[in-house]
Amino acid sequence: MNKLVATFLTLTAMASATPTKRSCKAPTTTKLVIGAPFQILTANFDGKKFSITGNHTEVGAAPSWILNRDPNTFYAVNENSNDLSLFTLDTSLSKINLASSVNGSSGVVFLEFNSDKTRMIGAAYGNATVDVWDVSAADHTPKLLKTVPVPGTPSPAQGAHHPHQALLDPTGRFFVINNLGGDTVLVLDSKDDKFEFTGNATLPTGTGPRHGGFITNGDKHYYTLVSELSNKLFLFELKYTADTIVFNQLQVQSTYGGAPPANASSAAAGELQVAANQRDVYVSNRISGNETDSIAHFVFNKNGTSLDWAETISTGGLRPRMFSLSTDRQQTMAFVANQGGAAGLAAFKRSPDSGKLDPTPVATMPYSTLVAPALAATDFMGPQFVQQI
Repeated sequence: MNKLVATFLTLTAMASATPTKRSCKAPTTTKLVIGAPFQILTANFDGKKFSITGNHTEVGAAPSWILNRDPNTFYAVNENSNDLSLFTLDTSLSKINLASSVNGSSGVVFLEFNSDKTRMIGAAYGNATVDVWDVSAADHTPKLLKTVPVPGTPSPAQGAHHPHQALLDPTGRFFVINNLGGDTVLVLDSKDDKFEFTGNATLPTGTGPRHGGFITNGDKHYYTLVSELSNKLFLFELKYTADTIVFNQLQVQSTYGGAPPANASSAAAGELQVAANQRDVYVSNRISGNETDSIAHFVFNKNGTSLDWAETISTGGLRPRMFSLSTDRQQTMAFVANQGGAAGLAAFKRSPDSGKLDPTPVATMPYSTLVAPALAATDFMGPQFVQQI
């Protein structure tokens, strides 16, 4: 055999026998923050399971809403009292440190930044007021600028105003306040730091507006709203004037789609999320009397300007007060916090194309492992809030 040919064959055989190196790409880990009675938790989600990584416990507190400022800083309400707390996380986003605590209105249940994160609005369900905070300090410590009473006469059945949410509108000027106790949606004008109520939409008595979300379609803006007391989903077209927003109602329908709850008298819709694609809308249905509670998926019809029911899936637990979508570009996951039932925490795959949620969760965490020890004997003390950091 020719020496050159023999050498070539030998090298070829050696190359064939050498194992091919495989790329060892580390799995992506999603970091979550969870609010539950008496505690704030951090968790990792690796696509298949949850693992708790940090715990801040404060007996008596109810951190039912948390607002991230950046990956290492967040604010937390205490709906059982009047304190607002600033927390920091270590570089692993696991160790929770209380940086400061200040006092504002009692019973705050929602927080929202303005466009440049120099102001923060708190909706005080328990105090019938809205707090305006200056959060422009270098250390992010909040300073109370103004407390604005909710105007008008509350619903007779409620007896008091209950602002439940404050959402920044697409223009960045107005905050829309859902007033559950007054059956109104209020407009708070932030121009020149005045923060004054300049308009409202009045809903039927007993509606109980709770949470909402904005949809933008071309040069038009819409607002979709879920009501806690009537379990209705509203869709409004928005018209802007010199100093307020006018709400033109286009549609109202059940949050349950075609299948009513087992117990309509107890049912109380909870959260609403609009996907980044401005098409998919999700609503949590609670206290339904069904074996488990649910999330309903609606699709915004850009031609007919309506919300069309698409599906309803079980959350695997009870009382899903809050859920959220993942922060990746296509929002491929939904994270659900259940206050009771078997699964206290659940993760569902979401199709970026259809918006559908896979009814089989990819991961759950038992309710019992997410309840503060002091509340172990009390029902429905599971997570109230979950969001990706």
